[in-house]
Amino acid sequence: MKANPTPFYAAIACASSLLCVGTARSHDTPPAQLDQLSGFLGDGLCTGRMLAAKSPHPTTGKFHGERMLGDLWIVVRYDQDATGADPRPYHVIQYLGYDRKAGRLVDVVLDNSGSSYATGTSSGWQGDVMTFENMDSTGGGKAPFRDVFTRQGGKVVSHAGYWRDQRGQWVKGDEETCRRP
Repeated sequence: MKANPTPFYAAIACASSLLCVGTARSHDTPPAQLDQLSGFLGDGLCTGRMLAAKSPHPTTGKFHGERMLGDLWIVVRYDQDATGADPRPYHVIQYLGYDRKAGRLVDVVLDNSGSSYATGTSSGWQGDVMTFENMDSTGGGKAPFRDVFTRQGGKVVSHAGYWRDQRGQWVKGDEETCRRP
Protein backbone atom coordinates (compact mmCIF):
# COMPACT_ATOMS: atom_id res chain seq x y z
CA MET A 1 0.00 0.00 0.00
CA LYS A 2 1.32 3.45 -1.02
CA ALA A 3 1.45 6.23 1.56
CA ASN A 4 -0.62 9.28 0.69
CA PRO A 5 1.69 12.33 0.81
CA THR A 6 -1.19 14.85 1.00
CA PRO A 7 -1.06 15.27 4.82
CA PHE A 8 2.71 15.73 4.63
CA TYR A 9 2.43 18.46 1.98
CA ALA A 10 -0.38 20.14 3.91
CA ALA A 11 1.79 20.21 7.04
CA ILE A 12 4.70 21.73 5.08
CA ALA A 13 2.39 24.37 3.55
CA CYS A 14 0.99 25.34 6.96
CA ALA A 15 4.44 25.51 8.56
CA SER A 16 5.87 27.66 5.78
CA SER A 17 2.84 29.97 5.96
CA LEU A 18 3.40 30.47 9.66
CA LEU A 19 7.08 31.23 9.09
CA CYS A 20 6.22 33.83 6.45
CA VAL A 21 3.57 35.44 8.65
CA GLY A 22 6.09 35.69 11.48
CA THR A 23 8.60 37.38 9.17
CA ALA A 24 6.02 39.78 7.76
CA ARG A 25 4.71 40.71 11.17
CA SER A 26 8.14 41.75 12.37
CA HIS A 27 7.92 44.55 9.77
CA ASP A 28 4.23 45.37 10.15
CA THR A 29 4.90 48.07 12.73
CA PRO A 30 5.51 51.41 11.02
CA PRO A 31 8.97 52.77 11.81
CA ALA A 32 9.07 55.89 13.98
CA GLN A 33 10.82 57.74 11.13
CA LEU A 34 7.48 57.84 9.25
CA ASP A 35 6.16 60.25 11.88
CA GLN A 36 8.10 63.05 10.18
CA LEU A 37 5.86 62.55 7.12
CA SER A 38 2.63 63.18 9.06
CA GLY A 39 2.61 66.80 7.84
CA PHE A 40 1.58 65.45 4.42
CA LEU A 41 -1.66 64.01 5.80
CA GLY A 42 -4.98 65.74 5.16
CA ASP A 43 -6.36 68.01 2.49
CA GLY A 44 -5.41 71.35 1.07
CA LEU A 45 -6.08 73.86 -1.69
CA CYS A 46 -3.08 75.09 -3.66
CA THR A 47 -2.18 78.03 -5.88
CA GLY A 48 1.04 78.36 -7.79
CA ARG A 49 2.81 78.65 -11.12
CA MET A 50 3.94 76.18 -13.74
CA LEU A 51 7.22 77.72 -14.83
CA ALA A 52 8.67 74.95 -17.03
CA ALA A 53 5.95 75.01 -19.65
CA LYS A 54 5.84 76.32 -23.21
CA SER A 55 3.84 79.17 -21.77
CA PRO A 56 4.23 79.60 -18.01
CA HIS A 57 0.89 80.02 -16.27
CA PRO A 58 -0.75 80.18 -12.85
CA THR A 59 -2.17 76.98 -11.37
CA THR A 60 -4.76 75.97 -8.82
CA GLY A 61 -5.35 72.51 -7.46
CA LYS A 62 -5.93 70.36 -4.44
CA PHE A 63 -4.04 67.67 -2.57
CA HIS A 64 -5.01 64.79 -0.34
CA GLY A 65 -2.60 62.78 1.84
CA GLU A 66 -3.43 59.58 3.70
CA ARG A 67 -1.79 56.55 5.26
CA MET A 68 -2.01 53.25 3.40
CA LEU A 69 -0.76 49.66 3.28
CA GLY A 70 -0.82 49.07 7.01
CA ASP A 71 0.34 52.64 7.70
CA LEU A 72 3.73 51.80 6.16
CA TRP A 73 3.27 54.35 3.34
CA ILE A 74 1.72 57.78 2.90
CA VAL A 75 0.20 58.55 -0.46
CA VAL A 76 -0.25 62.16 -1.59
CA ARG A 77 -2.42 62.95 -4.59
CA TYR A 78 -2.18 66.36 -6.22
CA ASP A 79 -4.65 67.37 -8.92
CA GLN A 80 -4.45 70.66 -10.79
CA ASP A 81 -7.61 72.28 -12.10
CA ALA A 82 -8.17 72.59 -15.85
CA THR A 83 -8.05 76.20 -17.07
CA GLY A 84 -8.00 78.00 -20.39
CA ALA A 85 -4.23 78.37 -20.04
CA ASP A 86 -3.88 74.69 -19.11
CA PRO A 87 -6.60 72.45 -20.56
CA ARG A 88 -4.54 69.33 -19.68
CA PRO A 89 -3.75 69.86 -15.98
CA TYR A 90 -1.03 68.05 -14.07
CA HIS A 91 -1.87 65.12 -11.80
CA VAL A 92 0.63 63.31 -9.59
CA ILE A 93 0.59 60.53 -7.01
CA GLN A 94 3.55 60.39 -4.66
CA TYR A 95 4.13 57.46 -2.32
CA LEU A 96 6.28 58.28 0.71
CA GLY A 97 7.84 55.69 2.99
CA TYR A 98 10.95 54.68 4.88
CA ASP A 99 13.64 52.21 3.82
CA ARG A 100 14.75 50.57 7.07
CA LYS A 101 17.94 49.07 5.64
CA ALA A 102 19.10 52.27 3.90
CA GLY A 103 17.95 54.48 6.79
CA ARG A 104 16.35 57.02 4.43
CA LEU A 105 12.93 58.27 3.47
CA VAL A 106 11.91 57.14 -0.01
CA ASP A 107 9.37 58.21 -2.58
CA VAL A 108 7.86 56.85 -5.76
CA VAL A 109 6.35 59.46 -8.08
CA LEU A 110 3.84 58.75 -10.86
CA ASP A 111 2.23 61.43 -13.00
CA ASN A 112 0.20 62.03 -16.16
CA SER A 113 2.96 63.68 -18.18
CA GLY A 114 3.55 60.64 -20.38
CA SER A 115 4.33 57.38 -18.57
CA SER A 116 6.51 59.26 -16.14
CA TYR A 117 7.78 57.55 -13.03
CA ALA A 118 10.59 58.31 -10.64
CA THR A 119 12.08 57.21 -7.35
CA GLY A 120 14.04 59.15 -4.83
CA THR A 121 15.33 59.54 -1.29
CA SER A 122 15.49 62.14 1.43
CA SER A 123 17.38 62.40 4.70
CA GLY A 124 14.33 64.11 6.25
CA TRP A 125 13.55 67.57 7.50
CA GLN A 126 16.38 70.07 7.69
CA GLY A 127 14.68 72.70 9.80
CA ASP A 128 11.39 73.27 7.95
CA VAL A 129 12.61 72.07 4.53
CA MET A 130 12.61 68.52 3.16
CA THR A 131 14.19 67.68 -0.20
CA PHE A 132 13.68 64.47 -2.16
CA GLU A 133 16.45 63.82 -4.70
CA ASN A 134 14.68 61.92 -7.49
CA MET A 135 15.60 60.18 -10.69
CA ASP A 136 13.04 60.06 -13.50
CA SER A 137 13.60 56.77 -15.32
CA THR A 138 11.00 57.21 -18.04
CA GLY A 139 11.96 55.67 -21.36
CA GLY A 140 15.17 54.23 -19.94
CA GLY A 141 16.61 57.69 -19.37
CA LYS A 142 17.98 59.19 -16.17
CA ALA A 143 16.76 62.70 -15.48
CA PRO A 144 17.36 64.07 -11.96
CA PHE A 145 14.85 66.35 -10.28
CA ARG A 146 14.14 67.64 -6.79
CA ASP A 147 10.95 67.98 -4.84
CA VAL A 148 11.39 70.56 -2.10
CA PHE A 149 8.68 70.82 0.57
CA THR A 150 8.37 73.39 3.36
CA ARG A 151 6.30 73.15 6.49
CA GLN A 152 4.80 75.53 8.96
CA GLY A 153 3.34 74.45 12.28
CA GLY A 154 4.10 70.82 11.42
CA LYS A 155 2.02 70.86 8.22
CA VAL A 156 3.42 70.88 4.69
CA VAL A 157 2.50 74.23 3.12
CA SER A 158 4.50 74.51 -0.09
CA HIS A 159 6.26 72.59 -2.83
CA ALA A 160 8.76 73.54 -5.50
CA GLY A 161 10.02 71.26 -8.25
CA TYR A 162 13.48 71.66 -9.79
CA TRP A 163 14.99 70.20 -12.96
CA ARG A 164 18.46 70.44 -14.42
CA ASP A 165 18.87 72.57 -17.53
CA GLN A 166 21.32 71.84 -20.39
CA ARG A 167 24.17 73.42 -18.42
CA GLY A 168 23.45 71.22 -15.37
CA GLN A 169 22.04 74.09 -13.29
CA TRP A 170 18.98 73.53 -11.08
CA VAL A 171 15.99 75.47 -12.42
CA LYS A 172 12.64 75.85 -10.69
CA GLY A 173 9.93 74.24 -12.83
CA ASP A 174 6.87 74.71 -10.64
CA GLU A 175 5.81 76.02 -7.25
CA GLU A 176 2.69 75.73 -5.14
CA THR A 177 1.59 77.16 -1.81
CA CYS A 178 -1.20 75.29 -0.09
CA ARG A 179 -3.62 76.17 2.65
CA ARG A 180 -5.60 73.81 4.78
CA PRO A 181 -9.38 74.34 4.91
